[in-house]
Amino acid sequence: MAGKRALVVYDTKYGSTEQIANWIAEGINDADLRHVGDLEGFNYDLIVVGCPIYSEMPSSRIVQFLDRNKDVLKNRKIALFTVSVPFDMTPERAKRFSGQKEVKPLFEHVTGTVLASKAFLGKIDLKEMTEFDRLSMRIWYFLKGYKLKEVNYLNRDEAVAWGKNLLEMLNKPQDVIPPQPKHSDVPSSFSGGRADNK
Repeated sequence: MAGKRALVVYDTKYGSTEQIANWIAEGINDADLRHVGDLEGFNYDLIVVGCPIYSEMPSSRIVQFLDRNKDVLKNRKIALFTVSVPFDMTPERAKRFSGQKEVKPLFEHVTGTVLASKAFLGKIDLKEMTEFDRLSMRIWYFLKGYKLKEVNYLNRDEAVAWGKNLLEMLNKPQDVIPPQPKHSDVPSSFSGGRADNK
């Protein structure tokens, strides 16, 4: 942990959010990577928080992490990202996906300075899922009027590029960093993702 400027912390269920977190850390090139259940400290200039979205809800472990550590994180620079696959996602919609709806709720749980936020698309691999999760998701998709199917929208280049951008922002003087948006109005420049096989 010594010497690293950034920490990328994430939750994951089936690996999509972990994969995106790895790529972001690769882009930062000066980051430690930790699962939310395996944290040792916050001695970093930047904390990047990765939150999978399940059935349109953020990971409860990430929300609890943000709430539990509000006092510590209020003096830190924060970046937020989500990973998901919205039930109505198609390859065409993926090209226009901003994910503001997914990222926005996380701002209610953050007290630090948010440098950036982004939503990434994940994947659904039915073979990796438990039988219970497959059944639950099939029912949820059916109730929404869609059929559950395997998809993979993971994009390494996008995640690495975002990590590089975070490092550039971290190196900028404080007065160059854009102000933190209110959680009720997250602008598209803070864009960001929805149900992943996370």
